[in-house]
Amino acid sequence: MKNRLKETKAAKNKLEEHLAKVMEEVSSQEKNIDYLKKAINDKEAPMKVAETRLETRTQRPNVELCRDPAQYRLIREVHEITTNVERLQEMLAKAEAELRGLVRSQLSLEEEIEVKANTVYIDEVLCMQMREAISINNF
Repeated sequence: MKNRLKETKAAKNKLEEHLAKVMEEVSSQEKNIDYLKKAINDKEAPMKVAETRLETRTQRPNVELCRDPAQYRLIREVHEITTNVERLQEMLAKAEAELRGLVRSQLSLEEEIEVKANTVYIDEVLCMQMREAISINNF
């Protein structure tokens, strides 16, 4: 009984250590998600500027539509920014999925730790006191 109790306590301690690591990863992932959201928001202003310049350039009054190096560079700039934003959004989706997995893992670990704590309480407090009260020599 004492060996089983010791094993249960050791398992509970390992679970608590693992939970601490998972919580650190959750915190790190939340910071990463905040960084990605900020990066996406920071790309909005340059995107609007580039799109506005391109639109203004293509809709100039009394001027023929010309395709010069400046026009091509604006088109390329809008495409680059769009590609970067899409890549950041993909990274954000992956990070959020990983965060959900970590939170599920955290909840599972917390539940297992609660079960182990309850087991230790039952074995240590309730059963051990009962076993000590019963004298084997009486039988």
